[in-house]
Formats: sequence, structure tokens, C-alpha cells
Amino acid sequence: MTDRSGESKQMAEEKKMIRKRMLALRDSFSKTERARWDEKIEEIAAGMDEYQRADAILAYVSFRSEVGTLSLIRRAWNDGKSVFAPKVSGEEMEFFKIDSEKDLQAGFHGIMEPDTGVSFPEWIKGRAKRSAELRVMMWMPGAAFDTKGHRIGYGGGFYDKYAARLERLLHQLPTKGHRSCMDGVSLTLAALAYSCQVLPDIPCEEYDAVPHVIITENGILEHD
Repeated sequence: MTDRSGESKQMAEEKKMIRKRMLALRDSFSKTERARWDEKIEEIAAGMDEYQRADAILAYVSFRSEVGTLSLIRRAWNDGKSVFAPKVSGEEMEFFKIDSEKDLQAGFHGIMEPDTGVSFPEWIKGRAKRSAELRVMMWMPGAAFDTKGHRIGYGGGFYDKYAARLERLLHQLPTKGHRSCMDGVSLTLAALAYSCQVLPDIPCEEYDAVPHVIITENGILEHD
């Protein structure tokens, strides 16, 4: 028997317990400790080739004890990236372009999110008419991860669903004849986490989004 998300009840309970334990652990560290780790994560993330080449950054806006992203977002603006932030509407999430922190306001569960703006799919359509390349990097939050790249989120499935939609979107770009307008398309899903959030193994389902890399204060964790 499965619940509405397709998980077995047993696995859902296992994830719930891990989520609760890991969030409590993350909350237990001081702001000073987390700020020091955030600085290291920012330097590592900004030094990645995938970031350097990225045209667009899909960035979560950090909340509570998540790895901080505001400094990274400011850095991306300074580096000339187009930055997008998520907005939740009902059970769906979409990313909208933001050009300053003034574009954000308290939204879903008090998380800062864009009010209005150009959605990422709309921006892509315009981009496809001007360029043959598109490199996208998404920064993903989460409660727990493992060394195989699996992720446990916060229970809403927003990033799992959006990552799947994003993959489809990038594979369905406008075409001219038999040739795609966007010849060079790449997507990097990068989770930002503290090293204490990475466990040897966590339960996962086939539809769970799997980041390509996990960036912690200790370095980049890649997996096959």
C-alpha cells in the first residue's frame, strides 16, 4: 500500500524520522559556526566550472538554518548571471527572475520569494531566440543526503517535481527544422549542505531528485 506520493508508508516514516533528526542537528549549530561554513561553501561553489560557465542560476532563498544563499545570490548578480528564485503556489513551484533583494517578499511558510516577474520557462523562450547555448545551475536545499547523492527534502516534493520538469523543459526547446535552437544545453543540480547532513545511506525512491554534486564546507561530493 502506498501513500499519495507513491512511497511506502514504512519508507515515508523512515524519511520523516531522518528529516526530524537531521534538521534538529542542523539547528543545533550556532549562527557563527554556520556563517563560517557558509563562507567556505560559497567559495567552493563559486569556484566550480559549472558555476563559472552558467548563464542562469536557480537559487533557493535560504531559510532558518539552511546553508545561506543570499551572499551567493549577490555574487551571482555581480558575476553577470541571471538569477531565479522559487515561488510556491499550491502544490507547485516555479522560478522567477530576480534582480535585487527588493524583488523578494515573505511567502510560503514565511520563506522569501519573488512576488511577480519573468518565469524561468518564459526566460528560456527568449534566450533560445538569441543564443545556441544555455548552461543552468540549480542550488538545492535539503534535510539529509548520502554519499550516493540521494536527498531527503522537507516533505513537499517541490524540488523532486521541479527537477523532473526542468529536465523535460530543457529537452523540449524550440527547434528549427530538425536541429535544436539550443545546441549546447547543460544542467547541473547542486545541493548545498553542511557535512553533518551527509549520511552513508538514506532511503530513496526512483522519482526522488538526485543532485549531480553535493557541496559542503569540506568540498564537493560527486557520485556515479
